[in-house]
Amino acid sequence: MKRFHVAWWAYSFPMTVLALDSAEYARVVKGEITHWLMLILSMLSVLVALVLIVFSALNTNSLGTQTCEN
Repeated sequence: MKRFHVAWWAYSFPMTVLALDSAEYARVVKGEITHWLMLILSMLSVLVALVLIVFSALNTNSLGTQTCEN
């Protein structure tokens, strides 16, 4: 695994929007499959956010000193 970089947070935003959209879809369509899809995507979104919070907290010393590499 490569070193943690603050750009990893970019993964959380589309995932959260997908989870929110699936919740709206499940509210409108009202099906068991849509309900499970909403739950799975929501849990995955929360898990990714929690992992990123932990990695950010553990790597606070190096976040300000990283540079872009090709």
